[in-house]
Amino acid sequence: MPMWDDILGHEQNKEFLARLLQPGNRPHALLFYGPEGIGKKQLALRFAKTFLCQKPDEHPCGRCESCRLINLAEHSFAHPDFILVEQEAPGKDLKIEQIKEMSRQAAFAPALSGHKVCVIDAADRMTVEAANSLLKLLEEPPPNWMFILVASRLERLLPTILSRVIQLRFDQIPLALTQEALNRLGLERPELLARLAGGSLGAAVNLAAADAVSYREQALEFLEALPLAQPMRYVASQPWLESYDKQGGLLFTEMLLFLARDVLLWQNGLEEQIYNCDCTDRLRRLAASWPASHLKQAADIAQQAYQAIESNAGAKLVLETVVLKTDILRKEER
Repeated sequence: MPMWDDILGHEQNKEFLARLLQPGNRPHALLFYGPEGIGKKQLALRFAKTFLCQKPDEHPCGRCESCRLINLAEHSFAHPDFILVEQEAPGKDLKIEQIKEMSRQAAFAPALSGHKVCVIDAADRMTVEAANSLLKLLEEPPPNWMFILVASRLERLLPTILSRVIQLRFDQIPLALTQEALNRLGLERPELLARLAGGSLGAAVNLAAADAVSYREQALEFLEALPLAQPMRYVASQPWLESYDKQGGLLFTEMLLFLARDVLLWQNGLEEQIYNCDCTDRLRRLAASWPASHLKQAADIAQQAYQAIESNAGAKLVLETVVLKTDILRKEER
């Protein structure tokens, strides 16, 4: 099997990386950027493994000392020529100590492959100090080193770092490819998951694991029930609102945003673009009962709530505010 046929999409970037495996001038730094969960890190690791393989063919051999060690090195410094810098926990920033630890490896020449490869995942989550420390390395890269930065938010990287890397943009994977992969994984509602994840296989798998469909159902019921209920009575009658943690609050508000988007698309005759393709009758009824202007404001309320919860505001209080603010919108049309 060619070295990355099992990684969905990104054919143009794969062809570029394949050319880099040939002898000749190679860049000292690459940046893989694009949406989360679409295979950027996976492709970076596969490229590093192939690049460092001592007996490569169309893919890493999997048997040489380099291949054996790199499998261990994804979570340690087990491979002398491979370094992976990543978040210590989801949502955490990359610290200057992590970059300094990587820098200390510059004192050692490549041991197995003639080159060193350093993959920095979530490079857009570096602290200012960590970013400045990395910049010094990029300005004067150690001999035979290659850096691969992986990022989702280009605007979070220093312009001086961007000027010293070759940028490879990774776009969303076509929905059909993601749906096919989800089918192979045996996940239920693959089309819905693929659409909600915007084609991101990683995000789709995470949505399935988090039971996002149940949060979607609660968001639908919220939009349907609000015109008929007093807001605080509604809160009291919905125990799930009381029990939401940060992840639950983020999923609920995210589903509200998706639903608001779909209803607006329905109102504008763009039904073929909706995400929630399995509940079109309910979307049609919502499209008839919600004025577009109020729906847009409700989406803004949900977006603000998502950002507040993401910044560690209490999910329960934020969601109660969503109920109250959205109820005010509905009263305006009565």
